[in-house]
Formats: sequence, structure tokens, C-alpha cells
Amino acid sequence: MATLSQIRRLATQAPSKATSLKIGMIPADGIGREAARQALEALGSDIPKPQFVDLDAGFEFFTKHGVALPEATVEALSTDCNAAMFGAVSSPSRKVTGYSSPIVALRKKLDLYANIRPVSSVKGTSGPDVDMVVVRENTECLYVKQEKLEDGPKGKEARATRLITEYASRRIGKMGFEVALARGGRRGKPPTLTVVHKSNVLSVTDGLFRETVRGVPTLPEVAGKYDGVAVNEQLVDSMVYRMFREPQEFDVAVAPNMYGDIISDAAAALVGSLGLVPSVNAGDSFVM
Repeated sequence: MATLSQIRRLATQAPSKATSLKIGMIPADGIGREAARQALEALGSDIPKPQFVDLDAGFEFFTKHGVALPEATVEALSTDCNAAMFGAVSSPSRKVTGYSSPIVALRKKLDLYANIRPVSSVKGTSGPDVDMVVVRENTECLYVKQEKLEDGPKGKEARATRLITEYASRRIGKMGFEVALARGGRRGKPPTLTVVHKSNVLSVTDGLFRETVRGVPTLPEVAGKYDGVAVNEQLVDSMVYRMFREPQEFDVAVAPNMYGDIISDAAAALVGSLGLVPSVNAGDSFVM
């Protein structure tokens, strides 16, 4: 979901697509419908004159109409909305012919290349001191969904393509540095960006991600901008271990799509539940 500060910023930028801010509301499945109702109340009192556009998507919609993400929803978001709120989607754990996650599709269709999830301890609750942000690349990795099943000499063999590009790694790296810079550091420490990878095993794909993100501060267009951001790195398995042992050591983590998906959900367990850590899917001109 888009954060209030981001929607406020959009609202004050005189949207060119409409005379007032239009927010596409996609409750989708299950608890998403309840969350959407509460979001409507919160946003209605906080943003000047928003308009809400009701849109369809989700597994329940798929079971009734045979499509999880209708083109009408994509068209409305692309041409008539300035931002969107997405409730929740119920994706089956088994293969369902014809079904594909609408949230994954929307990230690609709207080029929402960054998933940004702040994770903070809730005041008044017991537990570890957590104040970190996970910045997840949102468009590639194994989630390009290029899979095939073949017959091999010893039975069936399943294969999947993992795509990591310099272009996507560079722009998510920039986003990670921007988030770290904006936070300004925590607990008396300078802003710190942790690059999460597994390049000791996946030396080509994760190697490209690691090298590209670490190289962002040397790009001519950002010369000197990120000099105040410290950079370190963690293998993804070590990241999960350390995150549960000493979460206070982390400020901002940037990761490829699947690793980011896993560690951001795992981080939610540190502060209570996924319901306490909504995230934003962000592109350069649209947020959801």
C-alpha cells in the first residue's frame, strides 16, 4: 500500500490526470476487503478531496470470471488514477490453470520496480528493538515465472529461469541508497545499506546484483551524493540469522526479488505480524 506521506506528496503536485487525486481501490481477497474499508476512512480524513475508484482483482474474482486481473483495472490505473491501494490477495499454493497473481502482474504492467517495507517495533509491546527498511527489487529474479516441466532419464525435471539485469539492479540500488539517505541513520550511526545476496554460490546472477548495487555511488549522475552512506553486505542465509539475533544492527537492506520477499516477511515476525508492516510498490510516477 502507498504510504500517507507519498499520497500527500502526489496530492500536492497538481495531478495532470485529474483535477483531484484519484486512488484506485482494489480490496481483492479475504482480509483485504476489511483493510480497504479502514483505509478509506483513514485516507478520507487525511487527504484533501480524494476520489476513490473501485476496481476488481484477486483469486475470488478469478474463480467467478476466469481472470485474476481484468484489463479494465489495468486501464483505469494506467490512465485515470494517480495511486492505488491494494488490500490482500489469496494465491493458491498449488498450480491453478489460468491463474497468475494479480499483484505480481500489476508490478510489471505499471513498472512498480521497488517494494519498500518499513519494519518497526510497536510502541508498548515487548520484543526486540527493530527499526529497519527492506528494499526489494520487484520485477525480475525467479518471479519472471519462466518455468517448464520435462521428462528426464530419472523422472520429471522442473526448471526455472532466474533473471537478474544490470538495469534493474542499478535502479533498485539507487532506491536503496535514497531510502538510507532519507532515513539519515539510526541509533547514532550513519545511514547504512546492506546488500543481500548469495554470490558465493550464484556467482553470476547474484554476483551481477552485488557488483551493480555496490557500484551505484560511482555513477557520474550521483557523484558524491551517497558518500555519507555506509555499505556492507550479507549472504541471504546469514542475513536471516543475524536479523533474528541482532535486528538493531540493520538500517536499510536491499535485495533481489525472492530474497527480499522472504526477509521482509520474516522481519514482520520480529514486530508481531504482517498486518503491522504494510509496504509500498513504487515506480517513478506511480505508487500502490
